Amino acid sequence: MNLGCFLLLLNLAPFEINFKESIAPLLVMNCIECHNSSVTKGNLNLETLASALKGGDEGKAIVLGKPEESQLYLKIIEGENKKKPEMPRKKPALAKADVEKIKAWIEQGAVWPKEIVLKEKAKADGSFWSFKPIAKVTPSVIKDAPDAWKINPIDAFVFSKLKEKGIKPSPVTDKRSLIRRITLDLIGLPPTSSEVADFLNDGNPEAYERVVDRLLASPRYGERWARHWLDVARFSESDGFEEDMQRPLAYTFRDYVIGALNQDKPYDEFVREQIAGDVQVVQTADSIAATGFLVAGPWDAVQRVTPSKLGRLQSREEQLEEIVSGVSQAFLGLTVQCARCHDHKFDPILQEDYYRVKAVFEGVDHSLKIKAHGLRRLMGAKEESAWLEKTEPLRKEIAGLEARDLELQKQLKEKQKEAEALALLMKEKDQVKAGLEKLRQQLAQKFPVQMGFVGDREQPKPTVLFNRGDIKDPKNEVSPGGLQAIKLSQVDFPKDLNLPEAQRRILFAQWLTHPENPFTFRVMVNRLWQGHFGIGIVDTPSDFGFNGGRPTHPELLDFLAFEFRQQQYSIKAMHRLIVTSATYKQACIPNMNTQEEYKKAVAIDADNRLFWRFPSLRLEGEVVRDAMLAMGGNLNSEMNGPSFKPYTVTQLNTYFYHLFDKDENIYNRRTIYRMQVITGRSPLLDALDCPSPSITQPRRSPTSTPLQALALMNDSFVVRQSMKLAARLKEQQPDLQKQIELAYEFSYSRKPNVEELQAGLNVAKEHGLETLCWAIYNSSEFLYNH
Repeated sequence: MNLGCFLLLLNLAPFEINFKESIAPLLVMNCIECHNSSVTKGNLNLETLASALKGGDEGKAIVLGKPEESQLYLKIIEGENKKKPEMPRKKPALAKADVEKIKAWIEQGAVWPKEIVLKEKAKADGSFWSFKPIAKVTPSVIKDAPDAWKINPIDAFVFSKLKEKGIKPSPVTDKRSLIRRITLDLIGLPPTSSEVADFLNDGNPEAYERVVDRLLASPRYGERWARHWLDVARFSESDGFEEDMQRPLAYTFRDYVIGALNQDKPYDEFVREQIAGDVQVVQTADSIAATGFLVAGPWDAVQRVTPSKLGRLQSREEQLEEIVSGVSQAFLGLTVQCARCHDHKFDPILQEDYYRVKAVFEGVDHSLKIKAHGLRRLMGAKEESAWLEKTEPLRKEIAGLEARDLELQKQLKEKQKEAEALALLMKEKDQVKAGLEKLRQQLAQKFPVQMGFVGDREQPKPTVLFNRGDIKDPKNEVSPGGLQAIKLSQVDFPKDLNLPEAQRRILFAQWLTHPENPFTFRVMVNRLWQGHFGIGIVDTPSDFGFNGGRPTHPELLDFLAFEFRQQQYSIKAMHRLIVTSATYKQACIPNMNTQEEYKKAVAIDADNRLFWRFPSLRLEGEVVRDAMLAMGGNLNSEMNGPSFKPYTVTQLNTYFYHLFDKDENIYNRRTIYRMQVITGRSPLLDALDCPSPSITQPRRSPTSTPLQALALMNDSFVVRQSMKLAARLKEQQPDLQKQIELAYEFSYSRKPNVEELQAGLNVAKEHGLETLCWAIYNSSEFLYNH
């Protein structure tokens, strides 16, 4: 026997193998990925000793004291003629010393403490980039950068990456393209001819900055950028599922978002209000409406009233998962919902973490009473107290009639076979109904109050962790809290299973917006960057975990997040910083004298992930529709309030939405005010990739399909708006050539060249000015922001 073998036996034989230190790491590293409670290849689960003793398809994994009969040992040893061991299948064979450890451990009786349950190690841990603290980064000085790239700190980070890859940035775009770009970007409408002329004639070096400030101060800005947030918030004005009942007062959340952005509400406050605005110390109509975020998603109202208790419980669990998913993806950029049945496979999120977060929102419900449908008075505590006092006599009278109405319903069921009694009861019921209607009208007229759809709240029972997410297999109770991998100072969740419902959400909101939270502010500045460039520094805006993208410019991302905090979480300050950068002002299509540089850049970075030019961005469907209304001169600029409904409704146990297209002022409001019902969507907007409101849409993915061309060519709205634009042009200019020039200015913020003008004259003379306008609406230059 050689010395190495002697020492190995000396090390193993006399001493008891420690499972936790010597065996568990080997099983976790090599076996548990395929043999756990979620993935049981060969019907073998190696999470516990009991499951290992049970074995799988090929026999018992462990036979105590007998490694030669234990599949765990037999699968990891060499076969005949030194054949590679069967396991681990997709990894290198275990070292001989490790094989001997496992053999000796089994021989010693496979001591495995019951409290040790093996879990697959997440691909990411606390050292993963997004879990690290936000770093204070100072932009480096780039001496050989163009002068325009030495002003804004953003450009130092971008230029540094470009230089590293041997790519030159694109030249600055022309002023006409720049004002069209920034106007569509910030307010979602094309610039007017006078706005373009004013900018072209303004020789002040800060002319562009003044345009940016004007646009950020416009109320149209909030309407444009609210749409970005509503995509993330999965904002819907109907329940979805089989009934898809309308939520007529859900618009109060949309109006809150528009107002918050226009007011430049600090982002940390914006977050806290959406989580706990209805229970914070100072409550306002806005802060209460903000919590509509929690119940903005779809809700299966039918399943919640099913006769099956198990079905109702399952439905409630699905509802809470939707809330947890919505909150974690929107604010943290993490998929916490993936840990509902087991520890997250990729991120350091435990199953217990999922239930901790779920416990925070356990008291939130879309509706406790189907008829009330989650409605609430949008007023602070003091206002509500005063309103209740003033309305007490009327409300008591209403309550009395409602009680009588319920009693009459009961009596009607009992007296169905007695005609005379039934007639008297029906008569009284009609009188009660009329009385109720009259009293309710009096209440609404004398004491008007804004109502909103924000869901219901109640003090929940302690939250139970379900083994593998199975509601039939409850385990231990869990107290509310955040993710344990995100450790923050000064935010402590008490280990209280009965923590008051309000306190749960207040603490969670504080945890989310804590300055040390590495996710909340990185995620938001990345969303802002994506809104301007079409893609974020991280290309998966709602997944900053292992499965998500990696930042192309990690230092820039941290710089922006740190600057966001320095700017007191001002969203408008971040907009201004981004859009005044040389990176943003680059040309989309470089001019001819830079074609060699262009070809080189394409070869190195075809996807423009290093931002060496401004991308060509297809306008969202809402912007296309709004631009057509603005150019046609019939855009209704009315803000806020109930959504317009371009459909009729038939209710036969479920809601059926029948679309129509009418040329009336109420239907010509901006698209953000169109009622977002899940099964009553617009075919035109659908064709232009507007997402379903039933799901969160962190990033829209523009497509190019024949259906889009057909929709833009044939949709009655597009045809009508072509006629509206033509009529407006004729009204402003009697000369056909001037009309065509004006059409180009309205649409493209430029005049036509000689060839375009001649082609336009030919089309207009042969087919009419309306056809030319229709062709413009179908052109790429109109449909894209360059």
